[in-house]
Amino acid sequence: MKRLLQKLDTLGLLLLVAAAIYYSVTNLWDKWSLGLAIAGGVFILVGLVANYQQILASLGKRSTKYATNYVVSVVLVVALVSGVNFIGKRHPRRLDLTSTGRFTLAPQTTQILQKLNKTLDIKAFFPGGDYPPLKELLVEYQTRSGHVRYEFIDPDRQPALAKQFDVSTYGTFSNPFTGTQMKFGTVVLVAGDRREKIEKRSEEVREEDLTNAIIKVLRTEMKKVYFIEGHGEKSPEDTERKGCSEAKKGLESQGFRVETTNLASQAKVPDDAKVAVMAGPTTAPFEQEMQFVNGFLNRGGGFLLMVDPAPAPGLEGFLKSWGVQVDNDVVLDVSGAGRLMGAGPQIPLVLRYESHKITDRFKAMTFFPLARSVGPSKETVSGITVESLFKSNANSWGETDLRGAEASFDEKKDLKGPLSLAVAVTKEVKPATEKEPAVKARMVVVGDSDFAANGYLQQGNGNLFLNMVSWLAQEEDLISIRPKSPEDRRVLLSQSQQRMLLYLTVIVLPGSVLIAGITVWTRRRR
Repeated sequence: MKRLLQKLDTLGLLLLVAAAIYYSVTNLWDKWSLGLAIAGGVFILVGLVANYQQILASLGKRSTKYATNYVVSVVLVVALVSGVNFIGKRHPRRLDLTSTGRFTLAPQTTQILQKLNKTLDIKAFFPGGDYPPLKELLVEYQTRSGHVRYEFIDPDRQPALAKQFDVSTYGTFSNPFTGTQMKFGTVVLVAGDRREKIEKRSEEVREEDLTNAIIKVLRTEMKKVYFIEGHGEKSPEDTERKGCSEAKKGLESQGFRVETTNLASQAKVPDDAKVAVMAGPTTAPFEQEMQFVNGFLNRGGGFLLMVDPAPAPGLEGFLKSWGVQVDNDVVLDVSGAGRLMGAGPQIPLVLRYESHKITDRFKAMTFFPLARSVGPSKETVSGITVESLFKSNANSWGETDLRGAEASFDEKKDLKGPLSLAVAVTKEVKPATEKEPAVKARMVVVGDSDFAANGYLQQGNGNLFLNMVSWLAQEEDLISIRPKSPEDRRVLLSQSQQRMLLYLTVIVLPGSVLIAGITVWTRRRR
């Protein structure tokens, strides 16, 4: 019994080290770390009392000095490791070495997190209270902003908390392709008194879902985007290839509310509109309707106009008053770049963009089926700034003979590329009285409406469309590259490769270790 008591000081020291490591890793001083520390202290005290006489007798010995130096060295090393771990926990740095940047947050996500000035609590309700793929993503969010806090909750063990946040979607499902069991759950974001919920039943919670939820929970007002109808425009309710239902979904995911309006019946753009969209009219609007748009712009609204080549109306008169020139042509790109996606010369591709808030850091490829050139007018309008957003390839031209059977460049008639395909217009509107603040009218004109249609609203086109609307709504913080969907980069093995891998991992490697062990044991017996 006495010998056991004399060894308690060593056990106590180990418990103290364990408590220090636990705290440095979890950054939590909970019952476990406190219990380890108290037990360690008690054991050390009991051990010192039990070894009291031996300690006094050995104080002057040389071996005691060596032992003391050894103990001090161990304590210093443990303290150093714990300190480095603590600093790393408080100031984490992560390096993404994947070829696709899988663990790198999109610029828009980073931009939003850096501007976060209030505490954002993310509560993930999953079976078992854990889900590693989502945890990896949340760690990245927390790394970018000290205002982000997250926790995983098992709704079965904490039903009261699940009920408080109205959580009922969680469980497991079987992947039909692999047969593996996967978890699904509910993520609740809380900022002040506002909440936003993400519910997924058959897929993972992605960065795009989290970022869109953050935008919604932080937004103090629901800005409205109205699609103008009555002239054959593309509809946000149309789910066909030529419709704009996907554009509507994208806007709603960014926290906008999307509705439609008819200028002829309403006699104005609705007062609560932040942005109005006219997506490819096939018949010319009445002049009075465009006056309603003028009035909307002059009170600080944003207008996105997408015009298609003739016979669709170009609204030349309206646009001329805003310093914009619309050419009566079809832009053809013979550079061959369109072959990458199976497109012909009638679908110009854009890879480079002009310097503007809408296209800042934008590097995605976009394409514009049957586009006409749109650029700044040669005659400038006082008080209005018109800037080109992007242009077609140098090996392109604007074909003006729209009735010809074959298209070929004619120096005398056609427009030589590169040609501007979209412009951004800004106008400083003077207030009616000195007490009222000045407002800015913003307009974007694109020489194509199909780029925002369901059939073409792929990631590049979709991001560009959302950037345009965000700029028009004066939501510059939302302009950037949006989160990308994760790629499926699985390794597919043939049957022979699977057998080879099986033999290597199950037979060869364990067998070699076993043979080496038997060989060493046999030699030692001799």
